[in-house]
This record gives sequence, structure tokens and C-alpha cells, in this order.
Amino acid sequence: MDVIYYYCYLFYKKILKEDEPHALTVWAIGFGEGFLTSVIVDILLIRFFCIKMDKWLMIGVGLAFLLFNYLYFFKSGRGKRIVVSKPTFFGNKKISALLTIIFFIFLISSMFWGAIYSKYLLRIYCKWVVSCCWTVSF
Repeated sequence: MDVIYYYCYLFYKKILKEDEPHALTVWAIGFGEGFLTSVIVDILLIRFFCIKMDKWLMIGVGLAFLLFNYLYFFKSGRGKRIVVSKPTFFGNKKISALLTIIFFIFLISSMFWGAIYSKYLLRIYCKWVVSCCWTVSF
């Protein structure tokens, strides 16, 4: 996670030239992890229990991950130590940047495939009539 934090930090610092790259990195990673976790839990709940996850619970999971990442990276000073150490995957900057981009593409794409797959599971396993909707929470 250190490498992803570092390259996300570089994105906010060098490309977007933000004033608070550490804070934005914590926000991006926290909500990204929280959202992906919510999608996975929603899929598991629908598949095995036919229970749809409430949107407020999804928001709560995102806030919990945000708080965890704030305490882990920002409050403890770990984020600044990561930036000083400049970690990479396999000692290669290009592989590190590529894997970080793939990580965030996967997180962002889960907004789309998570909703579609949840709707599919509701139709197949729960026999519920689901109106056509493209939202993440049902």
C-alpha cells in the first residue's frame, strides 16, 4: 500500500499541483478502498442472503476506511515517511506507476460493474423484479 500511497501522492503533487497532496491522497485511497469493500460485501450479501446493502451503510464503510487511512497515513506521519523513502514495486518506477493506475482503474470501474453484477444477482438468485437502474446502491 506504501507504493500506491506514494504514486497517488505524486499524482496530486506533480500533475494536479495541489496544496495538500497528503490529505487528498488519504481521501482518494480511503474512499476507494471503502467503496470497493462495500461493493464486494453487497455482492456477497445478495448472493448468499438476498439482502441488499443500504446506501448509508456503504457511506459508513467509506467513512470508516477514510478514518482508518487518516490515522494510519496522516496522523501517524507514515505518509511523510513514505514520500521520503520513495518505495517502488520490484525497484521499477514504471511498473509501480502502471500497477497504481490499474489499482485505481479497478476501484473506479467497480462503481459500474458492481451495480450491474448486483442487479444480475438479484434477478438470478433472489427472483426479485428489479427496475432498470444504474445506481450503485439499491
